Amino acid sequence: MNEFIALDFETANGQPASICSVGMVKVQGNMMTETFYTLINPETYFSKGNIAVHGIRPEDIEDAPTFPEVFPYMMDFIGDLPVVAHFARFDMNVLYQSIERYELDIPQLPYFCSCNMARKTVKNHSYSLKNMMQFYNLDFHGHHHALNDAKASAMITLRLLKHYDSLEDYLKRHRLYLSGLRYKTSKKQQINRYNETLSAIKPMAETFDISHPFHDKQIAISGTLHLKRKDIVQYIVNHGGQYETDIEKADIYIFGKQKSDKPSAQDNAVTNRLARGEDILLISDDKLRQLIEFYQ
Repeated sequence: MNEFIALDFETANGQPASICSVGMVKVQGNMMTETFYTLINPETYFSKGNIAVHGIRPEDIEDAPTFPEVFPYMMDFIGDLPVVAHFARFDMNVLYQSIERYELDIPQLPYFCSCNMARKTVKNHSYSLKNMMQFYNLDFHGHHHALNDAKASAMITLRLLKHYDSLEDYLKRHRLYLSGLRYKTSKKQQINRYNETLSAIKPMAETFDISHPFHDKQIAISGTLHLKRKDIVQYIVNHGGQYETDIEKADIYIFGKQKSDKPSAQDNAVTNRLARGEDILLISDDKLRQLIEFYQ
């Protein structure tokens, strides 16, 4: 029997330990049997960008419980079940940092990622929550609401599990633990975690200008640019694009200054694609700056 908890957090600002809502769904016997949702007072400021995404405002959480008050109820709901989230590293880091902020005990909480599961299991042009819901012809009923997004992750996971003997079979190879976040990670793991965080950035609008060159494109980034990487990714998704870490899948390659004079691995991959006669649009940092100014 496949049993797990699907979880999603919304945060008040760019800091992980700023939870303003949590949604969870309990799945038992391939059915959603219980739900858990609450607003949370993050005891910190709200950024305009985050408000634009989830619609939660400071006045909405004035009487809401704080994370230390909610956490025991969360753990009671989760029990001994594994947790799944879409871009789980993001949500698990939010949970871990919040536990650390309030000096609570860190549980040995097993978790896995429905986005990674999708990447390993099916072929799709994008593995974001929204696109995986479209892949399975499922309705969101309100994207960027923690409970709705948790339900979406649960539905995606149930469909992906049809490709495996059981959840236990999948977890034998792909289970992670929340407490493991405290340990030092390799440079490659840090990069992968950072890319997962970037891939989890959500657009601040539901409609896009389809004339924008980034609309419906897979976009890879390399080098140092005039804006922070997360701000560029936010710009990309705000205009209907998708951040892509695999150069082979990218439609557009944005490149900046490299640390050395030697071409980067990404540069070499782009060169090989061009040599094979494949289409990929190259945009330098200067061109990116001009493009952003033009569409302001």
